[in-house]
Amino acid sequence: MARIIKKIKTWKKIIVYTVLLAAVGQLVWLYRKNQKLSALKRDEKLLLKTLNHSNHNRKSTMRTPPPELPTLLWWDSVYTSVDDIRVCGDFRCRVSNDRKLQNHTETKIFIFYASHFKPYVLPLPRKRGHLWSLIHEESPRNAYLLSHVPTLSFFNFTSSYNMKSDYPITTQCTDWLQDNTYVLPLVDKNRLRQFGLATILYLQSDCDVPSDRDNFVKLLQAYIPVDSYGSCLHNKDMPKRLRFEDSMAPLDDKEFFRFAARYKFTLALENYVCDDYVTEKLWRPLRLGSIPIVFGAPNVLDHLPSNTSAIMVEDFRSVAELAEFIKLLDTNDNLYKEYLAFKEQPIENLHLKEILENRDWSPECCDRKSHSASHVLKQSTEGLLTTKYDSIFTGFECFLCNQVHNIAADEYKGVKGLEYISNPEQYYCPSPRKFDQNGRYSVHNESWSKEWTFGKFEALAMKQVFEQQKRTQEKEFMRIANQLMEAEETGKADYK
Repeated sequence: MARIIKKIKTWKKIIVYTVLLAAVGQLVWLYRKNQKLSALKRDEKLLLKTLNHSNHNRKSTMRTPPPELPTLLWWDSVYTSVDDIRVCGDFRCRVSNDRKLQNHTETKIFIFYASHFKPYVLPLPRKRGHLWSLIHEESPRNAYLLSHVPTLSFFNFTSSYNMKSDYPITTQCTDWLQDNTYVLPLVDKNRLRQFGLATILYLQSDCDVPSDRDNFVKLLQAYIPVDSYGSCLHNKDMPKRLRFEDSMAPLDDKEFFRFAARYKFTLALENYVCDDYVTEKLWRPLRLGSIPIVFGAPNVLDHLPSNTSAIMVEDFRSVAELAEFIKLLDTNDNLYKEYLAFKEQPIENLHLKEILENRDWSPECCDRKSHSASHVLKQSTEGLLTTKYDSIFTGFECFLCNQVHNIAADEYKGVKGLEYISNPEQYYCPSPRKFDQNGRYSVHNESWSKEWTFGKFEALAMKQVFEQQKRTQEKEFMRIANQLMEAEETGKADYK
């Protein structure tokens, strides 16, 4: 009996141990299963995270297609109101001066007209991808800050009189150079001289300018007769029908051309001395067959049809020497005719000829093949204009339109394009001087130099405004500029 009880106890133990082992095995199995599930979940989460990150990267690297109709926004505008479509070859752009479009997604470039430029009212903050452009057909006397560093570095494209600008402005007309419509025979000019017509014509009503031209004319008048019809040094009255008290329009009138063509010489003195700054003051007498007496661009020979088509003031050691040379030409018909030979011969200056023939816009004064201005605009809008644009402004708009489209196409393709940053050489003009008693342009001009120099501090003030990326008021802007000037005068300037 005792043996049977002992066996029963042994089997009970075996059964208990077996159950316990089975339970432990089950627990181990459940634990391992749970670990595998956890690992799968972790892998799944990691996979999802990787996929999400990949999708995010793919989305972030997707490039936006170039806009079909980017907007060129005139910020300081030459237009009273404009909102048109410009068709420029293969590209089209919207041109507007509505400042509400500043932050519109299609607005790609801002256009500033220098004469209306206000450095304290800029389109700030400047967004990435916003391009700035500047155009000015006048001399810098209207915006001296543009002649100083760092102003030009804020712009990407420029259009000015300077041949180094991105879209140079040359206002000469090819058809004028050899046009003889208004040229008076020399025998008639000599007869008019005998009846009291002065040797030289001077016609200017913009007096006391940075080039000091009126002072030069005073010096010249001491040696040779000059008929002055404008308000500057006025000594003779223009025929009433040709006066321009309210408008400069008579200067483009055929009757005025005939009136001015009577003079053997015409003073062509610019209001500022800058490389390439040459205006109608030179073009008009070249057309009319009146020898220009030129002062202005130091490199004016680059813009003349030949080396003997104008008299350069700075070629002479004194105003007296210049007057003697003019008198020689006045009394020697053969020498005089040499200065008009370009009217009958091919243009010697091939550089000038190439510039004018390749120019894609036509000045208003030139003879255009197209019809009225409205007709030209209609052609431009409909994409029918294939030769020249009707004005420098339309031409510059189309230049910018092409630039914007090409830059956008390069970005979309992932191509690193050129970095467009303007430099001071595209607009720079030196500080004004004045003539000495001998007629040499060599004396420091205190009054005009002050304005020119203050432009430097306006440029530095503009830099501060730009760095803050917010507009300011004119009064505050001028306070900053004056503060910078005072700091330099007292030796406390800390700007670079």
